[in-house]
Amino acid sequence: MSDSILLAEVVGFYDLPKLVGEKSYELKLKEMEIQRKKVDVDSRNLRYLPSVNLEHSPFFESLRGDGYNRKGWNTSLNLNWNFMEQGNTVLTNMILELEYERLLLEYRALYQKELFDQAFQYAETLKLLAFYDYDFSNESDADKQFQTVQKLYKQGIESYLVTQNSKVDFFFYKYNAIKSRLDQQKSQSIFRRKFLLKDVTLKQIPEREYKILPLEETLAEYEQNLSDVNFDLILTVNQIKILEIQKQVRFNELWVPDFFVNVYNQNSKESYSGLSGTWNNPMQVYDYSRNDYSIYARSSESDHNVGGNFGFRFPLFNRWLDKNEFDKSKIEVKLAKSQSQFLRENTGLYLYELIQQHNNLVELYEISRESKRIAEENYQIMEKAYKTGSASIIELQTVDRRLRDVMRNEIQNRYDLIQLRLQIGLLLGDTMKFLNN
Repeated sequence: MSDSILLAEVVGFYDLPKLVGEKSYELKLKEMEIQRKKVDVDSRNLRYLPSVNLEHSPFFESLRGDGYNRKGWNTSLNLNWNFMEQGNTVLTNMILELEYERLLLEYRALYQKELFDQAFQYAETLKLLAFYDYDFSNESDADKQFQTVQKLYKQGIESYLVTQNSKVDFFFYKYNAIKSRLDQQKSQSIFRRKFLLKDVTLKQIPEREYKILPLEETLAEYEQNLSDVNFDLILTVNQIKILEIQKQVRFNELWVPDFFVNVYNQNSKESYSGLSGTWNNPMQVYDYSRNDYSIYARSSESDHNVGGNFGFRFPLFNRWLDKNEFDKSKIEVKLAKSQSQFLRENTGLYLYELIQQHNNLVELYEISRESKRIAEENYQIMEKAYKTGSASIIELQTVDRRLRDVMRNEIQNRYDLIQLRLQIGLLLGDTMKFLNN
């Protein structure tokens, strides 16, 4: 066993759900988006608090005409509560929770899509690996056959035409082997780069009997529940809910007056100092706190105001803009519902078509398996006949070519059936569901 195989990471088909969850970069990005939205959801109750502003502003004023300086500070505390905005905050928080729910749904949908892509690629790689083994074996057998026919030609037993046909077969299978090797390398490269694996060995998917899905029963079981299992439909339902609430917000902006309450508390203090006169005899200012004149004086008491106001605001010119936004929001809701209904019918039709394709593939797969069994028996009989001299090399080559064709068909049908079952599972919200039945 080579060092590259020893160092290769072995991955099984049913390890993919765990592998996708751990190594998908797109899922990690979606997780961070969910975490960011979770911060908004956790702080949503802060939106209900009124607007509170604390302002502290020192000032200095030089009153040269009056002969003194004036300085001090103002401190104010204002509380403002806009009741229309508070009503919209309830709706906005509902939208926020629906958006968070949407991100969780998108994560689950993305997980299933990532799982489907990698499981599909896994099956595609195994199919191409099987084709490569098959084509490489064909090339080896065709080469041996060509060498045998060439010897017989030199001995005068076989004709030049038979030799040339054998040579054409050899180059045909050699071409297929090289192309198969290239195709499987490309397919495996896509899988490795997705999970950042330098080298990987894929386990075979266990053989399983896949039975025909009863068309009417399967449709009856899932078609009525598509909106609960298909993530595309689930997301459209979520979007309709968001648009309905946004429409209500536009309605409030159009019809609900803005009722507000504002409460304030203001406090200010001032002090004065003389300006004119000489250093020894500056102008005196009256100090109310001492009831006499001095160079520096404070006011007798601070100025303290407490009050509040409330009222209504009615939009006038902006009302037309609000009406336009409300009308557009109604159209957006209708459009989203129409798209959801179309998607539901389209998805139901797609499910119907996939089940039909699946059942046809099951029949093809069973036929290809039976054809392979018969072709192998025919080849064994013809090989014995050729060795005993009762059949020609051309007859043996014809049977051999037929065997190789049915072997390739069996490989193709098997992996096509696996990939189709993955598609049905993805459509119904669980990619691996129909591979376990």
